[in-house]
Amino acid sequence: MDKKIIFFDIDGTIYKFSTGMPDDTKRAIEKLKRNGHIPVICTGRTKCMIYKEHLAPGFTDIIAGAGTYIEIGGEQKYFAEMEEKEARRVIDGFVKCGFFPVAEGKEHIYLGTDYSDLPAYNRSFINVYQQKIPEKILTIDKPRIKVSKVSGGFKNHSDINGMIKEFGKDYSIINHNGNLLELIPKGYSKADGIKKMIETMNIPWENTYAFGDSFNDLDMLEYVKYGCAMGNSDKEILERAQYVTDDFDKGGIVKGLKNFELI
Repeated sequence: MDKKIIFFDIDGTIYKFSTGMPDDTKRAIEKLKRNGHIPVICTGRTKCMIYKEHLAPGFTDIIAGAGTYIEIGGEQKYFAEMEEKEARRVIDGFVKCGFFPVAEGKEHIYLGTDYSDLPAYNRSFINVYQQKIPEKILTIDKPRIKVSKVSGGFKNHSDINGMIKEFGKDYSIINHNGNLLELIPKGYSKADGIKKMIETMNIPWENTYAFGDSFNDLDMLEYVKYGCAMGNSDKEILERAQYVTDDFDKGGIVKGLKNFELI
């Protein structure tokens, strides 16, 4: 049997911060490994934002920070970091345009300090960070920051057009349903990370699969041989994906892996 490699987004695909990872998803990924295949986390989260519970099924290979970090067998293979001056420029842009900045690094995330006008939902995901990884949280006013990308939580009067005008040339800008605006430096993506990983591991493209649900998953779903959208995906993802499975909390991963005859 040829060894297959399967890339899993985290949020909305195998996990949700309010409910965790479904038990059937965890068992399916464990079985995938027993069948000799390679499950990989492929996430927009940077390394420090990946929790132990995300790794619970036995993930040892990771693409993080939307392709800016690659880890194989627990060993770092690739890492890209923004120049600090440029990271500060993006953070300042988010503040100027009325967003709550979240600067994301390998070791730490750096949060804004002005929580005024921040909707309850966005405050709730920040609360989760503070509960899950309190030791990895710093603030943007630290004298030194080390990050790979910067996102911004929408406030009630955020100016998305201002961010696009200022940063659209140098960054891929992804609007996560009016909750989070993600800026990924041009030249990096989940697909780019997948390409680097399979070349390093000498796995043919024909043996690649991916599961995702959000706009920053589109590139990987369209890059791999078999890209599968979760049933709870954004409408555009559902329209463009090659394959669609059930919602992440309604057996979607189990069904998808069975349909591909991987488990």
